[in-house]
This record gives sequence, structure tokens and C-alpha cells, in this order.
Amino acid sequence: MLGLIILVSLVVAYNLIAQIMDATKSGERLSAAADEVNKLEVKNKALKEKLSQIQSPQFIEEEVRNKLGFTKKGETIVVIPEEKIKLVLGASSSAAAVRLPNWLGWLKVFFK
Repeated sequence: MLGLIILVSLVVAYNLIAQIMDATKSGERLSAAADEVNKLEVKNKALKEKLSQIQSPQFIEEEVRNKLGFTKKGETIVVIPEEKIKLVLGASSSAAAVRLPNWLGWLKVFFK
């Protein structure tokens, strides 16, 4: 009889512990889901702000000017020829080609 009571008590204790563990895991899953919802709400808010910015007339005008090359009345577009750009950039690239290795530069600094 005492063995039966102990056996029933162990089964009840085991089931109780299993339910407590399940409740703890459910709480952790709920917490993780709440964190994910919070992150998605923040991302949603940022995307809505970006959408409202993109739909603004100032943004649209800036994009039309920069990407399509449109101007307002009285404005003039200045286009710099590729040759001039390459000439200016070529001068800076030739200076980079003359650059010494780091160790040789330090050697020249200390031992002229």
C-alpha cells in the first residue's frame, strides 16, 4: 500500500514538473515572439517614414533633377566633358603611383 502511494506521488510529481517545464518554455517562446514583433514594428515605422519622405514633392524633384537631368525654368545644366574629368583625376592618380611602400617611407624619414 505504501509503495502504491509513493508510486502515485512520483507520477503526480513528474507530471507537475513536466507541466512547469512546458509553461516555462511557453513563456520563453512568448517572450521571443514579443521581441520579434517589437523589432518588426520598429522596422515598419522606419519604412513608413521612408515612404512618406519618398512621396514628398521635394524628394521627387531632387530625384528628377539628379537622375533625369531636368531643370527649372532659367536654370542651366553644366556638363563637364569626360576628358577634363580624366585629366584632373589622372593628375591625382599619378601622385598615388609615386607613393613609396610604407617601410621605405619610414626609412627615409629617419635615415635621410
